[in-house]
Amino acid sequence: MKKWLAVLAMTGLVSACSMQPHTIAVVPQLDFAAVKGIEKPIQVDVVDKREHPERLGFRNAKNEGEILFDAPLAETLKADIIKALQQQGAVTGKTPEPATQLTIEIRTLSYVTPNETWVNEIALKGEIALIIQRGATTMRKTFTADQSQDVVTAPSRDYNESYFNLLLTTLVNKALNDREVIGLIK
Repeated sequence: MKKWLAVLAMTGLVSACSMQPHTIAVVPQLDFAAVKGIEKPIQVDVVDKREHPERLGFRNAKNEGEILFDAPLAETLKADIIKALQQQGAVTGKTPEPATQLTIEIRTLSYVTPNETWVNEIALKGEIALIIQRGATTMRKTFTADQSQDVVTAPSRDYNESYFNLLLTTLVNKALNDREVIGLIK
Protein backbone atom coordinates (compact mmCIF):
# COMPACT_ATOMS: atom_id res chain seq x y z
CA MET A 1 0.00 0.00 0.00
CA LYS A 2 2.85 2.41 0.84
CA LYS A 3 4.51 1.68 -2.50
CA TRP A 4 1.25 2.35 -4.29
CA LEU A 5 0.85 5.71 -2.53
CA ALA A 6 4.46 6.63 -3.33
CA VAL A 7 3.94 5.82 -7.03
CA LEU A 8 0.71 7.82 -7.04
CA ALA A 9 2.42 10.79 -5.35
CA MET A 10 5.32 10.72 -7.85
CA THR A 11 2.90 10.52 -10.79
CA GLY A 12 1.05 13.54 -9.45
CA LEU A 13 4.30 15.44 -8.93
CA VAL A 14 5.55 14.70 -12.45
CA SER A 15 2.23 15.68 -14.05
CA ALA A 16 2.14 18.90 -12.01
CA CYS A 17 5.59 19.83 -13.33
CA SER A 18 4.67 19.24 -16.97
CA MET A 19 3.88 22.23 -19.10
CA GLN A 20 0.18 22.34 -19.79
CA PRO A 21 -0.96 24.15 -22.95
CA HIS A 22 -2.49 27.60 -22.64
CA THR A 23 -5.19 29.12 -24.81
CA ILE A 24 -5.14 32.91 -24.78
CA ALA A 25 -7.54 35.56 -26.04
CA VAL A 26 -6.50 38.32 -28.43
CA VAL A 27 -7.71 41.56 -26.83
CA PRO A 28 -5.41 44.45 -27.75
CA GLN A 29 -6.26 47.95 -26.48
CA LEU A 30 -6.12 49.89 -29.73
CA ASP A 31 -6.21 53.68 -29.85
CA PHE A 32 -5.95 55.44 -33.19
CA ALA A 33 -6.74 59.00 -32.09
CA ALA A 34 -4.33 60.30 -34.73
CA VAL A 35 -6.61 59.07 -37.54
CA LYS A 36 -9.62 61.07 -36.34
CA GLY A 37 -11.11 63.04 -39.19
CA ILE A 38 -10.19 60.71 -42.05
CA GLU A 39 -12.54 61.41 -44.93
CA LYS A 40 -11.52 58.65 -47.34
CA PRO A 41 -12.89 55.14 -46.74
CA ILE A 42 -10.45 52.45 -45.61
CA GLN A 43 -10.48 48.75 -46.36
CA VAL A 44 -8.57 46.68 -43.80
CA ASP A 45 -6.98 43.28 -44.19
CA VAL A 46 -4.75 41.31 -41.80
CA VAL A 47 -2.67 38.40 -43.07
CA ASP A 48 -0.73 36.07 -40.77
CA LYS A 49 2.44 35.00 -42.63
CA ARG A 50 3.83 32.87 -39.79
CA GLU A 51 4.40 29.14 -40.30
CA HIS A 52 2.04 28.23 -37.41
CA PRO A 53 -0.59 30.99 -37.19
CA GLU A 54 -2.59 29.11 -34.54
CA ARG A 55 0.30 29.24 -32.06
CA LEU A 56 2.21 32.00 -30.24
CA GLY A 57 4.93 29.65 -29.01
CA PHE A 58 5.73 27.22 -26.23
CA ARG A 59 5.91 27.70 -22.47
CA ASN A 60 9.48 26.34 -22.34
CA ALA A 61 12.51 25.87 -24.60
CA LYS A 62 11.81 22.13 -24.90
CA ASN A 63 8.69 22.96 -26.97
CA GLU A 64 6.34 21.79 -24.23
CA GLY A 65 3.08 23.51 -23.37
CA GLU A 66 1.84 25.22 -26.52
CA ILE A 67 0.43 28.73 -26.24
CA LEU A 68 -2.50 28.82 -28.65
CA PHE A 69 -4.97 31.53 -29.65
CA ASP A 70 -8.64 31.02 -28.78
CA ALA A 71 -9.64 32.32 -32.23
CA PRO A 72 -7.74 33.00 -35.47
CA LEU A 73 -5.34 35.88 -34.74
CA ALA A 74 -5.66 37.60 -38.15
CA GLU A 75 -9.48 37.62 -38.07
CA THR A 76 -9.65 38.85 -34.48
CA LEU A 77 -7.06 41.57 -35.03
CA LYS A 78 -8.77 42.74 -38.23
CA ALA A 79 -12.10 43.10 -36.37
CA ASP A 80 -10.38 45.01 -33.53
CA ILE A 81 -8.62 47.37 -35.97
CA ILE A 82 -11.85 48.08 -37.86
CA LYS A 83 -13.65 48.78 -34.58
CA ALA A 84 -10.88 51.17 -33.43
CA LEU A 85 -10.93 53.00 -36.79
CA GLN A 86 -14.72 53.32 -36.69
CA GLN A 87 -14.52 54.77 -33.17
CA GLN A 88 -12.52 57.62 -34.74
CA GLY A 89 -15.16 58.17 -37.42
CA ALA A 90 -13.43 56.31 -40.25
CA VAL A 91 -15.58 54.60 -42.87
CA THR A 92 -14.45 51.00 -43.33
CA GLY A 93 -15.45 48.28 -45.76
CA LYS A 94 -16.63 48.45 -49.35
CA THR A 95 -17.93 51.79 -50.57
CA PRO A 96 -18.82 53.21 -53.99
CA GLU A 97 -15.82 55.54 -53.93
CA PRO A 98 -12.22 54.26 -54.05
CA ALA A 99 -10.93 53.25 -50.64
CA THR A 100 -7.46 53.29 -49.14
CA GLN A 101 -6.31 49.65 -48.77
CA LEU A 102 -4.58 49.00 -45.45
CA THR A 103 -2.98 45.56 -45.09
CA ILE A 104 -1.12 44.31 -42.05
CA GLU A 105 1.14 41.31 -42.55
CA ILE A 106 2.09 39.54 -39.34
CA ARG A 107 5.62 38.36 -40.08
CA THR A 108 6.88 37.43 -36.63
CA LEU A 109 5.08 36.91 -33.37
CA SER A 110 6.84 34.58 -30.99
CA TYR A 111 7.06 33.63 -27.34
CA VAL A 112 10.50 32.35 -26.35
CA THR A 113 12.05 30.91 -23.20
CA PRO A 114 15.80 30.79 -23.85
CA ASN A 115 16.88 28.48 -21.01
CA GLU A 116 16.23 24.77 -21.64
CA THR A 117 16.72 23.72 -18.02
CA TRP A 118 14.08 25.93 -16.36
CA VAL A 119 11.90 28.92 -17.19
CA ASN A 120 13.57 32.00 -15.73
CA GLU A 121 12.99 34.43 -18.59
CA ILE A 122 10.34 34.93 -21.25
CA ALA A 123 10.64 37.04 -24.36
CA LEU A 124 8.11 38.16 -26.93
CA LYS A 125 9.07 39.38 -30.38
CA GLY A 126 6.81 40.88 -32.99
CA GLU A 127 7.18 42.25 -36.49
CA ILE A 128 4.46 43.47 -38.81
CA ALA A 129 4.54 45.05 -42.25
CA LEU A 130 1.99 47.75 -42.96
CA ILE A 131 1.12 48.15 -46.63
CA ILE A 132 -1.02 51.09 -47.66
CA GLN A 133 -2.33 51.53 -51.18
CA ARG A 134 -4.07 54.74 -52.10
CA GLY A 135 -4.61 55.21 -55.81
CA ALA A 136 -1.26 54.79 -57.56
CA THR A 137 0.70 55.30 -54.32
CA THR A 138 1.90 52.35 -52.25
CA MET A 139 3.76 52.57 -48.98
CA ARG A 140 5.30 49.64 -47.12
CA LYS A 141 6.67 50.10 -43.62
CA THR A 142 7.88 47.58 -41.04
CA PHE A 143 7.28 47.87 -37.30
CA THR A 144 8.85 45.79 -34.53
CA ALA A 145 8.38 45.38 -30.81
CA ASP A 146 10.27 43.23 -28.32
CA GLN A 147 9.85 42.72 -24.61
CA SER A 148 11.41 40.35 -22.13
CA GLN A 149 10.81 39.60 -18.48
CA ASP A 150 12.66 37.68 -15.78
CA VAL A 151 10.30 35.24 -14.06
CA VAL A 152 10.55 32.93 -11.07
CA THR A 153 8.38 30.17 -12.58
CA ALA A 154 6.62 29.54 -15.87
CA PRO A 155 3.92 32.22 -16.12
CA SER A 156 0.23 31.44 -15.81
CA ARG A 157 -2.24 31.62 -18.68
CA ASP A 158 -3.55 34.99 -17.48
CA TYR A 159 -0.03 36.43 -17.29
CA ASN A 160 0.86 35.15 -20.77
CA GLU A 161 -2.38 36.55 -22.20
CA SER A 162 -1.79 39.97 -20.65
CA TYR A 163 1.88 40.02 -21.66
CA PHE A 164 1.08 39.08 -25.27
CA ASN A 165 -1.73 41.63 -25.58
CA LEU A 166 0.59 44.36 -24.28
CA LEU A 167 3.08 43.58 -27.06
CA LEU A 168 0.34 43.41 -29.72
CA THR A 169 -1.15 46.69 -28.51
CA THR A 170 2.25 48.39 -28.66
CA LEU A 171 2.99 47.03 -32.13
CA VAL A 172 -0.31 47.92 -33.81
CA ASN A 173 -0.69 51.30 -32.09
CA LYS A 174 2.85 52.19 -33.16
CA ALA A 175 2.04 51.32 -36.77
CA LEU A 176 -1.32 53.06 -37.08
CA ASN A 177 -0.24 56.20 -35.21
CA ASP A 178 2.93 56.62 -37.28
CA ARG A 179 3.18 60.10 -38.87
CA GLU A 180 4.02 58.83 -42.35
CA VAL A 181 1.13 56.37 -42.23
CA ILE A 182 -1.30 59.04 -41.02
CA GLY A 183 -0.07 61.40 -43.74
CA LEU A 184 -0.91 58.89 -46.46
CA ILE A 185 -4.23 57.76 -44.96
CA LYS A 186 -5.55 61.31 -44.45
